[in-house]
Amino acid sequence: MPDADGRITVAHVLEATAGGTRQYLLDVCLGLPAERFAQTAIVSLERDPEFAHDVEALEAAGVPVVVVPMVRQVCLRRDLRALRELRGFFRDHPFDIIHAHSSKAGMLGRVAAWQAHNPAARVYSPHAFAFTMAMGRPRRSLFRVLERLAGRITDLLVCTCESERELAVRHRIVPPWKAAVVRTGVDLRVFRPRGEGHRVRAELDLPERHRLVGTVGALVEQKAHDLLIDAAPLVLEQMPHTSFVIVGSGPLEDELRARASALGLGRRMVLLGRRDDVPRILDALDLFVMPSRWEGMPYALIEAMAVGVPVVGSAIPGIVDVITPGHTGWLAQPDSPADLARAIVAALDEEGMSASMAQAGRDLVMREHSSERMLSTLAALYQRLVEDRPA
Repeated sequence: MPDADGRITVAHVLEATAGGTRQYLLDVCLGLPAERFAQTAIVSLERDPEFAHDVEALEAAGVPVVVVPMVRQVCLRRDLRALRELRGFFRDHPFDIIHAHSSKAGMLGRVAAWQAHNPAARVYSPHAFAFTMAMGRPRRSLFRVLERLAGRITDLLVCTCESERELAVRHRIVPPWKAAVVRTGVDLRVFRPRGEGHRVRAELDLPERHRLVGTVGALVEQKAHDLLIDAAPLVLEQMPHTSFVIVGSGPLEDELRARASALGLGRRMVLLGRRDDVPRILDALDLFVMPSRWEGMPYALIEAMAVGVPVVGSAIPGIVDVITPGHTGWLAQPDSPADLARAIVAALDEEGMSASMAQAGRDLVMREHSSERMLSTLAALYQRLVEDRPA
């Protein structure tokens, strides 16, 4: 229910406090107008203890933070404990909207709100359905069934792209009228062409005359950096004056470095680790590659397009929403180093076409993927949900 100032009260529930979902939570909690929305963040610190710094930023901005230990993997004992804590909190704190994000918190948050008889509208954003991830068929089927069951107690499914909404409807997670799209948006004041590419290459000690291919993302299975490393020798056979950079950190860092070394890539494949100057590095690239195995709507890809970099991505939901072959970029078959190499070579070889597609991609992002548009669309959905709730 509205707070004392008449603001719409929103509780966000998130276990996956890393990567794009972490950024999404910050964008929404810090971006929606405080005079209209009173937001609370219910989060876990189990995924990344460094999220504690973001907790400080949220609290400094007037967003209360409640910590509930939630874990990524299925663990009955810990999941039931988290469910009890959430249920107790929702019994004591009525809201207008409870917005749960990603699979684990999406399930726990909705079930807890339902069991607590909280009057809030129950909203869910998958940020990539679990059943699209790398796992065996029985487990994938189980997650699909669980999503359908939770869909019965969901008032609105908010997807970050059209293809995610199509998946939800096709797999009968919710009926079409309960699925909406709020496209992921980025700050176009930060991600823009800068003309600093040569300076950045000099700072990183990268060959000035080489074509520079890069990607940004956590070093995890989802982002498929191993595919880019495997594709690199195939690209170098045809375009020897090419270098590659990977920005990001994560549990696979040692494995990826060893893989690049075993392929003899040397300084042709540089892992830069976590960086605070991603917009500048994007500006130095001749080509951005996103070979992911699954995605919601990837921030890094939209950011690269906003900077005006030509892009190659795997043909999966989330990426196909912004990369249209021959118009805004190049697509490659998922999990295929050979096809990824083919797309990279084609993009580097056809410079004129890549430049025109990069401009078309930037135009698309400026038109449909600004943070202002994302926030205004989400605010309108929240407002509609509150107005449509029975008195």
